[in-house]
Amino acid sequence: MDIMAGSDVVSRRLQDIFRLTPTLLIGSGFSCAYDLPHMGALGDHLITTLGSKLVTHEPKDLWTSALSDIRANLEKGLNAIPIGAAGRDEIIRLLREETASLIIQRTTEAEARILSSDNPETHAPARLLRRLYEGAPQNAPCISVITTNYDTLLELFCDLASLPLDTGFEGFRRRRVREHTLFQTHYTRSIATDRKRGSTYEHRPKPTVRLIKPHGSITWLTTEAGPIEVVNDQSTAARAIVVPGPSKYEDALINTLFDRVRGEMNVTLSQTQALVCIGFGFNDEHLQGIIRGRLDAGMPAVIITRDLTDAAQAIVNKHPHVLAFCRDGDGAVCYYDGNVCRFSAPIWQLDPFLRQFLE
Repeated sequence: MDIMAGSDVVSRRLQDIFRLTPTLLIGSGFSCAYDLPHMGALGDHLITTLGSKLVTHEPKDLWTSALSDIRANLEKGLNAIPIGAAGRDEIIRLLREETASLIIQRTTEAEARILSSDNPETHAPARLLRRLYEGAPQNAPCISVITTNYDTLLELFCDLASLPLDTGFEGFRRRRVREHTLFQTHYTRSIATDRKRGSTYEHRPKPTVRLIKPHGSITWLTTEAGPIEVVNDQSTAARAIVVPGPSKYEDALINTLFDRVRGEMNVTLSQTQALVCIGFGFNDEHLQGIIRGRLDAGMPAVIITRDLTDAAQAIVNKHPHVLAFCRDGDGAVCYYDGNVCRFSAPIWQLDPFLRQFLE
């Protein structure tokens, strides 16, 4: 297939997918574009800082014994730390503390750069969110965004796009998790006039951006009463985040909030009509399992990333209906239906992607 014909096919497929109001799945590659650390950089930071903060010999010895594996692969190395080992809890506490500290610092810097730029509301993520929101069906309760990132860039871009955001918390300064239903459908009320019945009220769903964060957030603070959400908190208060390594799924299973968030994520992934993955490496086993089942059933999906991870490449190989965009020199390449289409523009980046296909 020639380049022009391939480009037309890709464009039509993308238009069809975005008409379905897809769920967004956002990974660390999205935030890396704003100079937040990827897993390798996070690993380097933890290796540099953690050892000097361990004060007793048991966690020090345990950390030292796992260090070579951690240098090779952060998550696999941390998973090698056995449950019940003396000093393990101290390592997990410091992992969470140092991870949160780094992400808070980098997020603050990134948001300052975004807000000081010309027309920050025109940044690509804000435009994408606005397009999905405005294109949602009339009675849709929400557009869904799932992210494994701890930072608050998506929250900022929702504000810049002037979109209502639902994180599952309610309140103002110290927001608490909703008791019964984590996410709510919001409604608008208008007056409808009928000759026979006179004036009546009509209630219609008012969509929100429903942000699902299965690994937690730097805005989620740990308290004795459970996690609360506090925006722009620069304190050293403990954060409710699921860190890589030995406590990852343990945290998710024993913490009520994470269990509820994961339940919402599962429902969203099982019901969505299409999926758009941005900067996501498919290295989360739980997420991968659900997505795999939907892809087996033919769910349309798009992957937009700088480089395909081995896991993402395996998905593209097994599910040729998935459109995958990644870097190819100074341009980009798209894999679809066993074909390859090359583009001179770097459309693996969100801004040129939107300009090429959706704007």
